[in-house]
This record gives sequence, C-alpha cells and structure tokens, in this order.
Amino acid sequence: YLGRTYGGESQRLHDETIEDSDTSITIMYTNLIYVAGLSGIFAMVISGLTLLLMTSIAQKIVHIALGLAITFSFVWGTMGIGLSPKKVVPATGIVALALTVAYTFIVWDRIPFASSNLHAGLMGIRANPGAVLVAFLFQFLALGWSIYYTFVVVGVYDAIQVGEIGEIFNGSSWLIYILLGISYYWTLQVFLNIVQVTVAGVIGSWWYKADGDTASNAADLRFAFFRSCFYSTGSICFGSLVVGPVRVLRQLSAFFRPSEEVNSLLCLHECLHFVQTCMASCVDSLADRFSQWSFTYVGLYGYGLVDAGLHSAELFEKRGWTTIVSDDLVPNVLFMINLALAGLTGMLAYSLEQIEALSLTSLGVPRMTSFLVGALVGLVVSSVLFGIISSSVNSVIVLFAASPVDFEQNHPKLSEEMRNAWREVWPGCMDVLDMRVQVAGYLDPTFNGSVRPSERHPLLP
Repeated sequence: YLGRTYGGESQRLHDETIEDSDTSITIMYTNLIYVAGLSGIFAMVISGLTLLLMTSIAQKIVHIALGLAITFSFVWGTMGIGLSPKKVVPATGIVALALTVAYTFIVWDRIPFASSNLHAGLMGIRANPGAVLVAFLFQFLALGWSIYYTFVVVGVYDAIQVGEIGEIFNGSSWLIYILLGISYYWTLQVFLNIVQVTVAGVIGSWWYKADGDTASNAADLRFAFFRSCFYSTGSICFGSLVVGPVRVLRQLSAFFRPSEEVNSLLCLHECLHFVQTCMASCVDSLADRFSQWSFTYVGLYGYGLVDAGLHSAELFEKRGWTTIVSDDLVPNVLFMINLALAGLTGMLAYSLEQIEALSLTSLGVPRMTSFLVGALVGLVVSSVLFGIISSSVNSVIVLFAASPVDFEQNHPKLSEEMRNAWREVWPGCMDVLDMRVQVAGYLDPTFNGSVRPSERHPLLP
C-alpha cells in the first residue's frame, strides 16, 4: 500500500538532475538502482564462490574462513588507501583487519570443535546442493525488497514533509520511521528463516540416509521447502519478529543478573536481589522459548515455535551441553566474512561511482553514499546465502545430541571426527553419546560404524 501510494511520488520528485533540483537532498533513482543491482550481483557471485571454496576444503573450513575474513579486510583497506587515502573508507578496512586478526588469536584453541561441526554441516549441503538454489532465490528477493523499500521510505518522508501525512502528535513521524524499520527487518528475517528452516529439513533427511544415497534428494528438498513456505509459515513469521529482540535482551540481562557470591542481611539488598532474580528468570524463560534453535526444531520435526524452543532447551540440558551450544565461534566467523564481503562490495560501488562519474544524491560526500549503499546490499545478500551454513551447523548439533547412533551408522567418518573434536575441546561431554554408540554396536552385530570391539564400555558383557 505504501509503495503504491507514495513510491511513485518519491520517484517523480527525486529522479531529476542535481542542477535542476529544488529540494535539499536529491536521490537519483536510476543511478541508485544501477549501483545497487551491480553490487547485489557482485555480492551473490563472491558469496557463492566463497561457499564453494568452503565446501571444497571443508576440513580446514574455519582456518579458511578466518583467512578469507582477514584477506577481504586487507583488500578493503588497501583499495581504500589507493582510492582515497584521507577518507573514512580505508580506516574502516584497517580497523576490520585488526579486529579480525585479534579475534583469530583468541579463538584458535576452539577451532577443531567448530571445524568438525562445519565440516558435517557442509557435507550435508553438498549431498543435496538444491538447498543452495533456494538461498539464491531468496537472495534475489532480499535485493529486490531492499531496493523497493528505498522507494517506500523516501516516499513516506516526502509525504510527511509536504503535509500529506500529518503528525497526530509531536514526534509521531519518528514512530512511523521506526515502524518502517521494523517492517523491513521483519520481512528480511522471514526470508532468512525460510531458508534456514528449509536447510534444517534437508539436513534432517541426509542424517538418516547412508552416504551416497541421493535417490530422494529432490523429494526431500521439495518437502522441506513446501513445509517451510506453508505449514511452518506462522512459526517462521512469529519467530522472525521476536527471536532477535529476545536474543538481545538475553545479552543485556548480564548487566542485571544477581551475583550468587554476595550475601547480605540488608532488607533493601534482599529485595533488589529478589527483583533481579525474577527479571533474569523471565528473560531465561523467554530465551528458552524463542531461540535460534527453535527454527532448527521447526525444520527438523515440524513443531510450533514455542514447543520447538522448549524441546531444544530440554535436549541440551539433558545432555549437559547448555554451555557448549552457546559457543558462538561459527556465527562470529560467518559474520566476519559477511562484514568483509560487505566492505568489498562497498568498495566496488565506491569505485563504480568514481569511474563512471555517477551521482546517487546531492549530498556533499556522494562517494561515501555509494560505499554505504554497496556495503548494505552486500551485507544483506551475503547473509542470506551464509544462512544455510549456520542452519546446517545448528541442525547437525541438534541431531548429534538426539540421534548419534544414526549418524554413526550412516556417516561413520564424520561421526568419529566430531566426537574426537568435541572430546578435545570439551573433555567429558561425549560420555553419554559414546555409551549410546557403544551399546548400539554391541547389540547390533551388523553395525557398520567406527566403534571397534576394544572401544566398547567395560561394563558391557
């Protein structure tokens, strides 16, 4: 509705030459769409090649990912120095490079754990590459939605300025902009989570099939995609709106969580401790119901969003993996690559405007505008494709906790690699799973896993 009502008007007011403009800020929509379109295509190609490289050399995946993040940040900074050494662009690239190198040193000891999870997840995607085509489809949708929403926001802004949209109360225009931002974020998250739920269904089918069994790949993909777009749409839309804010609230709760070490007989302190405990308990309850694992359970088992979150929290608590699954190395590595690709795409847009003498706006720093446009487009587009990696890793972790015996039977090499890596980084975490695998190997003489007789538990006859 907003696009039909105000989008065309914004194009009429702004799609003119800067010299003929009577407005304070002029947006050249033709140039904007041209730069954003080329930046989006560039981001799709680069992110696709990055995914292909990561899949081809999956066992060294985290090392490669960190190396790519460092490389992209270096290219970002050096290109900026070559084009505009006194501008902010090269400075951001240098800062990104320094942060990436520092983070690499910090997480180096946890790399085997993350590598084994990524390796298994990428092997699941590689077994059914049709999931990547779904991601490419939603990359195009995310790019188109971002460009379209630019028309909407600028059109609404113009309508407020000329009085077509009146202010109901003082500051109501800011409320309109906030609601527009929520609408854009919500829709984009729906795109991302449809991809993630679809990938979770694909990984679930691969988990219970032997290596090399590709007969039902197309049917598995169709079923997972159909269920994501129809049967699970309500859960995806609801979760897309609330999971992000709940995650932020969970992070902020660290500032008001009560300290267990402090004991005091003061009445005021006891009351404050009680209030803090109640607030932390409420936040934890929300986090159990609305977490990233909820989408994984929705894709794997078809639960509703709240039930999916509760089941995942219960599973990890029973396994004693609550701390382990909170390890954020894989999401952080993927986010660093996203930022590096965003900076690289921004540099492309920056160079494109400089080489072709384009003007996106009448602002005094037009090339900075092109860099921001390219970086935002690159960030949005690449995050959709890399969402299939994070979803595959989450699915592998959930299935590893729920069905380790099936994994050992169908993918013994990956199973052994994951168990060894987890033991190395988190000693003692594999005791229950090892027992289940060993019992299965004892009870089933035809068990075709990697458990050898000498590895069976001494309590078994």
